[in-house]
Amino acid sequence: MEIKGDDLLFLFGAGASVDAGIPMSNAMVKKIEDLIIEHDDWRPYKDLYYYLKSSINYSDGILGKFDEQFNVERLLVVITEIEKRESNIMYPFIGTWNIRLLDLAGNNFDNIKRFHKLIRNQLNKWVGLRNYDAASYWQSFVALSTDIGQLMKIFTLNYDLCFEKIVGKEKVIELGFTQETHEWHSSNFDNTSGKHYNLYKLHGSVNWYITNDKLHQSEKIEDNPELIFGIQHKMTSVDPYFYYSSILRIACLDEAKIIVIIGYSYADEYVNIIISQALNMRSELRVINVAPFLASNEQKEKSRIIERLKLKNEEQLYLINATAKDFMTKTMNKDFFIAHIKEPEGSPF
Repeated sequence: MEIKGDDLLFLFGAGASVDAGIPMSNAMVKKIEDLIIEHDDWRPYKDLYYYLKSSINYSDGILGKFDEQFNVERLLVVITEIEKRESNIMYPFIGTWNIRLLDLAGNNFDNIKRFHKLIRNQLNKWVGLRNYDAASYWQSFVALSTDIGQLMKIFTLNYDLCFEKIVGKEKVIELGFTQETHEWHSSNFDNTSGKHYNLYKLHGSVNWYITNDKLHQSEKIEDNPELIFGIQHKMTSVDPYFYYSSILRIACLDEAKIIVIIGYSYADEYVNIIISQALNMRSELRVINVAPFLASNEQKEKSRIIERLKLKNEEQLYLINATAKDFMTKTMNKDFFIAHIKEPEGSPF
């Protein structure tokens, strides 16, 4: 059996970059909690942070979601929505802000704005690595591209540059930006000649910025990069995000035979829905989920993913108990994926 580039679809979550030294979003929250206790710049926002975290956990409890993970993305989603103040679409229905929030947010919500900026700056430091020596395990995608010899699609929920910095040294990666102007155009993905990977950064990147309502790519990490959190822009008509989610849907529904998911927590509902629809429409489609877990928790982990994907046929899900680094360097190759391809019922091959 042979394998084509379109047969494989990769989706990266935060766990794919942990081995490179970039903390998971829930670990970032722990670091923020340390900073507000130990660092003078952060200490003034301690009570505000505790209020926001408690409110988010309270909201989860009302819905019976007692195991929901609190992470830096969820914190930033809430801060972003509060920052809108009267322009928030729900404001006319709310009537007034919580008295405790008004007390902590400060005049014109200035404390909220400053705390938001502080977190975003720290996020840049965590995600923007000084060097990429620890990210060398991504080199495995160079070998995979050579073996398969066709363009492959990579979707990532991460903001970091690990894939570009490591794989981009030897393989041509299309990110959608015109070389001369550094401006993003969807048409750049149409020309596949000489390219090895199309990389779709579903949540933005630390080296993206907006000028005159146009998305551009920088050679450096931006002070205020174009990143999205939670509901902001997702599944709307705003490009490149709408374009990327459309390509993900087409690839899942029509092209891919294996979706390789590495280090993803299944916390993004819009991504889960796209994958779920494809799996329940195409019995031959398989998900290979790569993440470390306790061996005794394998069935629990499988059940969690099945529930998140609303999966009807659990045989479509294959778990690999490994870190991203171990999977990429010890398991991932052309023969491994060929062994996991399932042809549609009635297929002559």
